[in-house]
Amino acid sequence: MNNKKLYLGFVWHMHQPYYKDDKAGSTFMPWVFLHAIKDYYDIPWYSENYPKIKATYNLVPSLIAQIESYINKSANDTLLQALQYKVEDLDRKHFEHMQGYLFLSNEKNMIHPLARYHDLFLKYKVSNSVENFDTQEILDAQVLFLLSWCGNYLRQNNTIVKHLLEKQGFYSHEDKLSLIQTLLAFLPQVLMYYKHLQENKKISLSTTPYYHPIMPLLLDTKSAIEAREDVVLPKLNHNFHTIGQQNVLEAIEYHEKIFHTKPTGFWPAEGSVGIDTIKLFCQHNINWFCTDEEILFKTIHDRNKQNIYKNYSITVEGKTIQARFRDHYLSDAIGFEYSQKEPHIAAAEFVKHLQNIYNSCDFSPLVNVILDGENAWEFFPNNAQEFFHALYELLENSSWIQTVTMDEIEKIDQITTIPLSSIASGSWINGNFDIWIGSEEKNEAWELLDLTYEEYLSRKQTLDSSIIPLIEKEFMIALGSDWFWWYGDDHFTVQAKEFDELFRKHLINIFEYMDVQTPARVLTPIIKNTQNNAFHTKPSNYITPYIDGEKSNYFEWLGSGVIDLSKEFSVMDGSKNVIQKILYGYDQDKIYFFFEANFQKNHTLHLYCNDREIIIQPKQKELELEISKDSLTIENNTVEFELKLYYKEDLVQNFPIYNKFAISLEECELFNWYV
Repeated sequence: MNNKKLYLGFVWHMHQPYYKDDKAGSTFMPWVFLHAIKDYYDIPWYSENYPKIKATYNLVPSLIAQIESYINKSANDTLLQALQYKVEDLDRKHFEHMQGYLFLSNEKNMIHPLARYHDLFLKYKVSNSVENFDTQEILDAQVLFLLSWCGNYLRQNNTIVKHLLEKQGFYSHEDKLSLIQTLLAFLPQVLMYYKHLQENKKISLSTTPYYHPIMPLLLDTKSAIEAREDVVLPKLNHNFHTIGQQNVLEAIEYHEKIFHTKPTGFWPAEGSVGIDTIKLFCQHNINWFCTDEEILFKTIHDRNKQNIYKNYSITVEGKTIQARFRDHYLSDAIGFEYSQKEPHIAAAEFVKHLQNIYNSCDFSPLVNVILDGENAWEFFPNNAQEFFHALYELLENSSWIQTVTMDEIEKIDQITTIPLSSIASGSWINGNFDIWIGSEEKNEAWELLDLTYEEYLSRKQTLDSSIIPLIEKEFMIALGSDWFWWYGDDHFTVQAKEFDELFRKHLINIFEYMDVQTPARVLTPIIKNTQNNAFHTKPSNYITPYIDGEKSNYFEWLGSGVIDLSKEFSVMDGSKNVIQKILYGYDQDKIYFFFEANFQKNHTLHLYCNDREIIIQPKQKELELEISKDSLTIENNTVEFELKLYYKEDLVQNFPIYNKFAISLEECELFNWYV
């Protein structure tokens, strides 16, 4: 094929949970603001000087609405409000809220490069508190926290940001207020920039159902059974079909209001699809949607990877929509793997994978790389600027690669389009909906929604008409995917309690709008204090196992720490965990690891401990090893480790997904005695 090319379609998905309580008129977490000053501008800006680089940006309406609330001064961000007080005037409530955020920046890439910030961080780590900081130290930590979240565009182009970075520390209260105001003043430029790039056909824009719900579950929770037969569903009396429809309609209307053009495509939240979702898109004349490769494999019952490099169409009730499927490995490699590699090496590796795809196909392949456009970059040096420049330079100079927007694909004759008669239900994570339904906590959240909906429907006819839109908005927010993400033991965050409170606050708001007493069940936290125990059990004693490659007896690992990876998202390719559990422990001289696994030929394990990398090709299904403490650089009695498991050249498991897992060597202060 003389005109054969590889068509590369990037989709950068921009989304944050809805952190605002509209009834209270406050925003309780600052992540929309922080990512807006760091990522939402930087990521498209990195491609500005590369004329051939095009991409699609998927902007979730509830994210845009939150950015708009900062612009129109209705956000009332509780952290920004606390930061605007003089340090000496902070009351206890504002002080506690503020100190919980001051060092929530990536240590390696955001804290360490700012010398004064790093010094303060080391002092903070002694007690995990700023109670022992003086006024100047707290003030400096406040300013440096904000500066650490400033993206490269601001660092290189904003006079105030540049000045405060050069000053390095010993800031005044006026410096802090000036910084906050200049950052807030920057936010209107973010949305204007996307409009500008779209008008110049540098990018295309797409959307997601308004509050980022798992659409198939709203339309019919039984779609979870289609995705995985043995799932345990919550006990519900209602579906949320109407709210699902409302999410799609309002997303289209809001996108058109902001960008003055109707969206042509959707990235459904978490790539979650089912035939009812597709029907709904078709009813609104949407041209295309994207989802994960696993959905195609389940649909056509064929796991030949070449199939994902084609365009597909589905005709439903006389209307046709195009379907694109993401390359799971390449998407996750950027999001989770390349931050650990030198930028030019990572970029070259990405293009090498493209070359392999190009060579293996006897047609012009369409490679869709779809991933989170905001959360990964703090784990790259310098907010991934060097990585993107290295990657874009290679793509720009490759005659056989052409980047395309999702809107351009159907106009390219060389791209093969194949009809599908239907589509399987599922999401980008393992092709099912387990992250959002099926566990005890997740099902409790669904049942609380059902209980609240039952009460609403019984009273709807008697409610004032002005109240109904407010209540339905609360339902839409509460049915967003993010709350369910943190329920159960799939994931862990130090802010799990806050997410639980926010979810239930939306249900409480509904009862208050109806002037009905909130049931005790809704007031009761879903997340228990022991939530993380199922995932991670800390060591209870020193251990000194005999390292012979296998767990010789029960007692040699008794008292070890246990990390259960079956309860933590660590699999890269949609397959089952190879490593199910990690047992770890230590004595005076050594650190020990045991991997309960099913290692096979061609598996290679990379274990990173502090400043050391250990590469192992397991000879047995399980693995046992020891590391001398003297071989590591250990600070603050802490060892940080990370593992990456490869099958041949493909990364198949990665723990943790971001950053490293910290082991405190002082965890065994009180020992359990075994008789």
